[in-house]
Amino acid sequence: MAQMFYPPPTCHDVAIEQSRMCLGAALERRQTSPTSATALKSNFLLVIFLFSSAGLFAQDAQAADGKASENWADLYEPHADDEMPYRLMKPMHFDSDKRYPVIVSLHGGGGTGTDNRKQLKQWNQQLADEQNRRDYPCYVLAPQATQLWGEEHLRKVQAIIAELPSVDMDRIYMMGHSMGGHGTNILIQIDPDYFAAVAPSAGTGRPQSEEFINPSLMKDIPIWAFHGDQDKVCPYDRDLELLDEMKKLGGNMKLTTFAGDGHGIAGKIIPGAENGSTLLSGDRCDPEPDFMKWLFAQKRIPDWVRLYEPYRYKDMAYRLMKPIKFDPEKSYPVIVSLHGGAGRGTKNLKQLRPWTQVLAEKQNRTDYPGYTIAPQSQERWNPTQLQTIKEIIKELPAVDTNRIYVLGHSMGAAGTYTFIQADPHYFAAAAPSAGRGERVDASVIKNLPLWVFHGDQDETVPIEGDQKLYAEMKKVGGNMKFTTWVGDGHNISAKFITGGDNGSTQLSSDRCDQEPVLLKWLFKHKLSD
Repeated sequence: MAQMFYPPPTCHDVAIEQSRMCLGAALERRQTSPTSATALKSNFLLVIFLFSSAGLFAQDAQAADGKASENWADLYEPHADDEMPYRLMKPMHFDSDKRYPVIVSLHGGGGTGTDNRKQLKQWNQQLADEQNRRDYPCYVLAPQATQLWGEEHLRKVQAIIAELPSVDMDRIYMMGHSMGGHGTNILIQIDPDYFAAVAPSAGTGRPQSEEFINPSLMKDIPIWAFHGDQDKVCPYDRDLELLDEMKKLGGNMKLTTFAGDGHGIAGKIIPGAENGSTLLSGDRCDPEPDFMKWLFAQKRIPDWVRLYEPYRYKDMAYRLMKPIKFDPEKSYPVIVSLHGGAGRGTKNLKQLRPWTQVLAEKQNRTDYPGYTIAPQSQERWNPTQLQTIKEIIKELPAVDTNRIYVLGHSMGAAGTYTFIQADPHYFAAAAPSAGRGERVDASVIKNLPLWVFHGDQDETVPIEGDQKLYAEMKKVGGNMKFTTWVGDGHNISAKFITGGDNGSTQLSSDRCDQEPVLLKWLFKHKLSD
């Protein structure tokens, strides 16, 4: 089996000698270090990676020799470190006023050592291409390890990045092949909130490796995995199994298979190849076919977004933020948040709008503990979707069914009006912002506590529609508060929760609760009232 990785004769001896040197170092460490089961297993796996990578190292060396005149490797400045040497390529035309992504490059078994050179692989040369550096300015950090990648390497990488100037911490990426792909899959499980996206190539470990991937820890990280379907070193089937698990979990994984290829696909990750075909785990995946465009489009999910866990029920994608310090002995209200037109889609992310960020603030979650459900629609909100949302809420534990609220902005306000007219006895209160009140039958919703918000300079959805609804609610003795933001246009979506100095509020009758803070007003209302 090893013969299929043997390099051409001109590079063969170099590759084998490098492999022997690394293997000898690994065996020496094994003899001089404690022979715990974990240490023996780590050294054994490293030896396997070294043998399987020998031919691939030679291919890298041959490619580099052919480009020696370009001195691309010199773009990666060497940095001495007794524990983990590394090379660093800085952004082209560095500007301290800008923020740059970082690509962490993990070598395979053929790159192990302390020479601070062998870790530069095929993809490092491609990243050093002048056009790539112009189109995708960034740091590329290439550490070198003497053993399988683990937590100690991750912490050192993080310490190095923390000291780099002008880093965009929301765009830290990682990629690697073989042992480096294995390491990529390991490190993102240790700190899944650190990386914005990863690209493991042939990263499933050796056939004899124990299971080391927990898909639930990785499901929210954009992953683009690569594998040759004839790989005899790191099993291709494991990537197929991982993709299936990601589909079940609603994860964000792409898998590109190079038909007919074995283990040596490292040079195909960035440029792609005609024999590659890509599968997606679901709608969350960015289908962009160009690797570098895909990579640089990914950003780390903000902490507040992570509070909204992704789910799918029937054909509805939705995000759910659970009550802080949940207690099953208590009962909690539910806020249904309806996005506007900009939130439409299927990837289960864009529906999180500015007001959902405000709702996720720790103080608000502490003062007003409850569920917030943020469904996503591809079309205008309709009564059928309300029925789906009801079914979702019915399955939530410890819900106070007398305190279910609905709010939304623009198209979400229109949806709020649609929902409360479809079932005026389901919601305890509603708060539409910049909606089309002229389409609402005031007599149907007159007994529902309603707080409407609108900017008086709104040209997208003119305020006259909500003014007409307010006039109708006054006639029927309805329960509507109407806040006008003086001088504001359509973009008031966070303001209806945070408030503002330019707001003036009218009451349709003395039935209205005069409480000036929306969340206090909202949580006071119950169906039994």
